[in-house]
Amino acid sequence: MLKATQTTLLYIFTFISLPVFSQISIKDDTWQTISLEQPAQRIISLSPGITELVFAAGGGDKLIGAVSYSDYPQQAKKIPRIGSYDALDIEQILALQPDLVIAWQSGNPEHQIRQLKSLGLKVYITEPENFSSIPETLRKLGPLMGSDKKAETSARQFEQKFDELKRQYQSNQSRPTVRTFIQIWNNPLMSVNGQHLISKVIEFCGGSNVFAQSRTLTSTPSIEAILAKDPQVIIATGMADSSRQWLKRWQQWPFLSAVKNKRLYAANPDHLVRHTPRILLGIEEVCKLIQKQN
Repeated sequence: MLKATQTTLLYIFTFISLPVFSQISIKDDTWQTISLEQPAQRIISLSPGITELVFAAGGGDKLIGAVSYSDYPQQAKKIPRIGSYDALDIEQILALQPDLVIAWQSGNPEHQIRQLKSLGLKVYITEPENFSSIPETLRKLGPLMGSDKKAETSARQFEQKFDELKRQYQSNQSRPTVRTFIQIWNNPLMSVNGQHLISKVIEFCGGSNVFAQSRTLTSTPSIEAILAKDPQVIIATGMADSSRQWLKRWQQWPFLSAVKNKRLYAANPDHLVRHTPRILLGIEEVCKLIQKQN
C-alpha cells in the first residue's frame, strides 16, 4: 500500500513539473487569428524587415528560412534563402517544414500567400503602418515564439527612444512645414502616399509629403507633377550609388526649390523602407536633413 502511494505521488509530482503550454492565439494585421499549440520552433520570414523584427523580438535562433537581402543583424546572413520577397520558392518553404510563416502584407504576392495557407501552413501577416505598431508587432510576435520577455524589452526600448526623438525634434512647433518629395525608385519615378510609414517620418520631422494625397500606397508621379509641387527638399532612398545618380538627375531643373537651395539628400533605405526598430535611425537621419539650416 505504501509503495503504491509513493508511486502515485511520484507520478503527480512528475506531471506537475512538466512544462504545460496553453494554446497561443494572436490576431495578425489582417485581423485573422493565428493559433499555435505551443511556441513556434521553426519559423520562416518572407521579408528582410520581418527578419529584423523576429530577431528584435527574440526569435532569431528559430529562423530556418528567409528571403534574399535579409542581412540584419549579421546572423541573418547565414539563414537559408527561400526566394525573394516578391517571388517565393514554395517547394523550398514546404521542404523546411515550418510551424510558422511570417508574411509581409503589401510586399509578398497575394496568390503565393493564399497557396501557403491552402497547403496547411500557419501564416501570420504583418504590416506595421505607424510608429506605435512596431512595438505592438514585437509584443505580438513574442508569444508566438516563446520570447515574450525579450519582445517586451525591445518594445519598451523602442518607445523610450521614440519619446526622446519627439522631445528633440518636435519641440519647435513654430517651424514652417517643408515641402518634401520622397523618391523610393527612379525608373519609373516612385513615391509614397500619406499612409506609408516613410511619409509619417517626413511629417514627424516637420516635412509635408507633396504626394500624401495619392490614392495608392506607392505612386508613379510624372516629372511635370513633381515640378508643379516644387518640393523644397528631395530625399532619395536608393542604395548609396543609386541615390547619387537619382539626385543628379534633378539638376536638369535648376529652378526647382530643392535644386536651387542645394537640398537634395540621400537617406539609408534600410532605415526607412524596413518597418523595424531601426526606423528610429531613419527618423533621426531625416529630421537632421529636413531641419537642416543652409
